[in-house]
Amino acid sequence: MIVSADQVRLSAEERRQLAGLSGSDPSRIRTRRQLELFVCAHLVNYPGRTPEERLLRKLLESFLPG
Repeated sequence: MIVSADQVRLSAEERRQLAGLSGSDPSRIRTRRQLELFVCAHLVNYPGRTPEERLLRKLLESFLPG
């Protein structure tokens, strides 16, 4: 992922991973805000009740720029 100011550029592999985790196409993500909204919208699918859900949450959260 390339981050410059407010702009975000996901690699093809990162788009594939995000699509696999979320079930949605992340190809329109261009800004930090769009990425944050995308990840937060899909975190509700993994409430964290099981170890698997906690892992999936961590994987999704890893895409949030620091």
